Amino acid sequence: MSKVFTIQLTAPPEAVIAAAKLAAQKNGVAMEGDETEGQFDGHGIKGTYAILDQILSVSIAQKPLVMPWGMIEKTLTNFFTKGA
Repeated sequence: MSKVFTIQLTAPPEAVIAAAKLAAQKNGVAMEGDETEGQFDGHGIKGTYAILDQILSVSIAQKPLVMPWGMIEKTLTNFFTKGA
């Protein structure tokens, strides 16, 4: 049940991760890592991320069965591009 998503970053990786960590803290998600790689866990979703040349790859290892992949992709895109 794993899946990988790629997201084109429009801001420097340092800024993206700083905003994502702040959003994670506000939303009860545990997030560790830096501007090259890391992991997160919250609300039934566990995954890792890696950034190379403005491309963010997010690998989801676990998700709630009732949550569709499309919803996860939209949430991740917002999370890593808008810090939502």
